[in-house]
Amino acid sequence: MINNSFFRSIGKILLLALLFASSACGVTSSEVVIKGNLVGGEGVLMLLRKPSQNQLTTIDSTRTDSQGRFEFEINVDTPTFFLLQAKGETEPIVLLIEPEDDILISAKKGNFAKSYSISGSKGSKLVFELNSRLNRTVNIIDSLSSNFRLNVDSSNFYQIKKGIDSTYLAVLDGHRRFTVNFIKQNRYSLAAILALNQQYDQTRSVLNRRKDFELFQLVDSALYPLYPNNPMVANLNDNVKKISAQLRLFDKRNDMLNVGQRIPNLRLPLVDNEIVSLWSLNKKYILLDFWATWCDDCKGRNLSLKGLYDKFSGKDFEILQVAIDDDKELLINRINTDSIPWLVASDFLQWESPILDSLSINAIPSNYLIDRNGIILERNISIADLEKILQGK
Repeated sequence: MINNSFFRSIGKILLLALLFASSACGVTSSEVVIKGNLVGGEGVLMLLRKPSQNQLTTIDSTRTDSQGRFEFEINVDTPTFFLLQAKGETEPIVLLIEPEDDILISAKKGNFAKSYSISGSKGSKLVFELNSRLNRTVNIIDSLSSNFRLNVDSSNFYQIKKGIDSTYLAVLDGHRRFTVNFIKQNRYSLAAILALNQQYDQTRSVLNRRKDFELFQLVDSALYPLYPNNPMVANLNDNVKKISAQLRLFDKRNDMLNVGQRIPNLRLPLVDNEIVSLWSLNKKYILLDFWATWCDDCKGRNLSLKGLYDKFSGKDFEILQVAIDDDKELLINRINTDSIPWLVASDFLQWESPILDSLSINAIPSNYLIDRNGIILERNISIADLEKILQGK
């Protein structure tokens, strides 16, 4: 079961996505000078880029001189992220520039983003500290993963695995404690927003939005009064409001209805615009199943359910699915593509649906097995156990 799927509608904020925003307007700009030295890099094209409107825009470029020196002059009116890219290098340097910064950068050609030092910009130094610590942690995790793979066939693998697991958990705990302290100490800097959304990779975040929500609130309460027109800060403020609303709903739906309890006789809107009431299905066994087109764990279940449905639908068994979606066309296309034969309902309100309030659903896939009188026989029954019941075993 995807316990965190309740929060999917909020959307995962990636670090670059956080940067994709237009600049604030109507504020007096301040000129900032960026001077740098690329050791061993004569005549290298340097690009200063600004993330905006879902793309990276190059706002200035120059070439290093014979000594590897380069210089940019820009105007900023609010703390803003920029990317400094050296042509031919795989990674850029992330800068957090504030009005009146006077920045000096030194880096080596061939190892640009991992060899640089910076002064004259407090925000950029914080970003450097944050990214350096994350890179060290990720390198340790990668090393542990490599060690795991190398010892899979070892005679004492389980003992080795125990040590690797212990080290892995200690590394994660150490990085989390560093991140929490960093956020608390630097909550008035936009670098704290990056810290809130750090990820070890595309699937693993450093912080948990539910468990660590107080940290999101802390940074929002510190930054929003200072920079209400800053796009990144405004984005954080919007997301804190959304997460707060979702958490209230989560707590409201914390426990599923109990076995033996009669389920509410809801009138559910089917995707073909018909209305069906739960108690009107009049079958000995009715599986009320909750899923979504975006739920990866639901795809395999639907294939297995089709086998059961083909086998038992003529023998007093019915399925009614409630889709936690917001796109009717996408849902209908999925139903047709997968040749789903049973009833599918949705009000296309996703996690805001009152259906989920009435039935206490806060995660998918979830299900109730009910009888023709609406009595709950099982909750979150596995397909294997459902088949045993349908076979009368």
